[in-house]
Amino acid sequence: MNKIFNILFLLALSFGAAQTMNAQGAAGTDDDGFVLQITSPASIAQDLYNGQPCGWEGSVYGPSLTADQAFCGDVVWGHDSLGCAPITENLTGKIVLIRRGICNFSLKVYNAQAAGAVACVIITHYSNAAEGPCTLSLGAMSGGDSVNAVTIPSVIIHRQTGEQIDAAFKAGQKVTMCFSFPRMLSPTAASMYATPLSQVAPMRAMTVLYNNRSGATENDVVLKAEVFDPSGALNGTVTYNMPVVEPGVDSFVVFDPYDAPAMKGKWTVRYTNSLHQEALDTLYAYFEHTDYTFATDNLTLDPGGIGPSNADFETNSFYLQSGGLCLMGDNAAKATYATFGISNPADIFVPGDPSANIIGVAVYKADVDGDGAGDLSASFIDDLSSGLLSYNEYTLTGDEIVDGLIHVPLTDLNTGNAGIDLEAGSAYYVSLIYDGTIAGTGVCARFVNTLDVGYAPFTGYPTTPLFFGSLFGGGWSGAMVVQRLQLEGFVPTKTVEPSPLADSKVNITPNPASEFINLELNLDAVNPSVAVSILDAKGRLAISSKVEKNIQNGVMTFNVNNLPSGVYYMWIRTAEGSTMKKVSVAH
Repeated sequence: MNKIFNILFLLALSFGAAQTMNAQGAAGTDDDGFVLQITSPASIAQDLYNGQPCGWEGSVYGPSLTADQAFCGDVVWGHDSLGCAPITENLTGKIVLIRRGICNFSLKVYNAQAAGAVACVIITHYSNAAEGPCTLSLGAMSGGDSVNAVTIPSVIIHRQTGEQIDAAFKAGQKVTMCFSFPRMLSPTAASMYATPLSQVAPMRAMTVLYNNRSGATENDVVLKAEVFDPSGALNGTVTYNMPVVEPGVDSFVVFDPYDAPAMKGKWTVRYTNSLHQEALDTLYAYFEHTDYTFATDNLTLDPGGIGPSNADFETNSFYLQSGGLCLMGDNAAKATYATFGISNPADIFVPGDPSANIIGVAVYKADVDGDGAGDLSASFIDDLSSGLLSYNEYTLTGDEIVDGLIHVPLTDLNTGNAGIDLEAGSAYYVSLIYDGTIAGTGVCARFVNTLDVGYAPFTGYPTTPLFFGSLFGGGWSGAMVVQRLQLEGFVPTKTVEPSPLADSKVNITPNPASEFINLELNLDAVNPSVAVSILDAKGRLAISSKVEKNIQNGVMTFNVNNLPSGVYYMWIRTAEGSTMKKVSVAH
């Protein structure tokens, strides 16, 4: 039986069958857990969830909502629809719709409140041509003018939903909306969204949160997970019985493992409970069985990409690294390609300088010491470097398609052979690395993404870890980076060839070093630039990156006298290829 899945299951159980989760405590609606329901007209009726695809984001100002404050109301446009000036209409008891733009959020909400509104819903706009109807990577709405005077709840919704509401208005239809509190939240179905058919194993990550929002003890609540195959047929059911649920307690429920047969296509898990039968208390989660693809993204691209602001990129030394978890089943396999994409290639491409245009692609073993538990806790470099199986690079050419997918062939670091062998029952990370120091544009690469996929919070094997100054276990909020691992048999539409730098072209002395490290270069031709970074055990720049222009042969010297003794990594990028070498400092 797969040992990794067993470990994940035990870790999930360690949360407890009825663990009390964080209650709403901060100001604003961003952590309140309600569902925004459009209840009429029937043609646009839908449930919008916080942080979910085509859902809503909350505010960090104004009141929080609790279950006893749930309410419904008629939706109307506010004045000129921008809400930056006082609203003269009487909007008493209405949920007011306002467009994003011109002035800050809290002023819009205050103006709606002053006109009698009970809540304010802001519609986002398209910031650029690449954004889609559900693009909303804003996070919680910040405050500004009149922030301390706001006493009504507010949220921001996607453009698509706003356009549906506006079309209903133009058709003369009445729109009603409810701020409702479900009894179940955060459904998950699998530890990865996509799993190759050869690696399908019993599902040990079907989880859901159950909320007793009543003021009384609930007895004998039965939760049900129904699993539907890609044809829509019910494949099986798993139940979980809660004999006693105390009032105000949020329970993290882990269902017994379910063995879904290997069947290509999109599967559905439907979660219900025996006590509450309202539509908002039925939740869905999805996963897919594929021919050859491991993926933590949902396989449907969202335009615009994901990444930090350029200011945050600069603050964090122009370096980031993301990862996606791949859990093997009971069969060994060979991985042959990694897949990713760039949404802003024109912004980061530097003409005539290949070393400035590198995206690193790495594959790590997640359990380096073989004890059945993940070793990632501080950074990929610090924790998983000895488990690095493959490191190749993609060099931007300037001809990349915006939001297009790129397939990079993998090479075994130990043998130099094409492809890497993956062990049965093991865990791996496929990882993307971007260092913008050499490019000098100050612009961060935006990786192609999909909308969010929920995963259970299993300790030791974060599904989408992100290193950006420090390690974040959950990746980017509301989005999933496309970083897929492809097994043997996958046929890419377009490939790129890796360009490792030959060992004969570099010589590092002394190693270990106490005061200086010298990098001697013996390149075939004059390179437009050569960039060298020395990374510490946390993945941060230990010494500022050096860039030499128009160089073929020579020595680059690094003063390491002030560095603590330890292991470091020298990342060398040239027009003739790249390499990463381990170096030691010993005083």
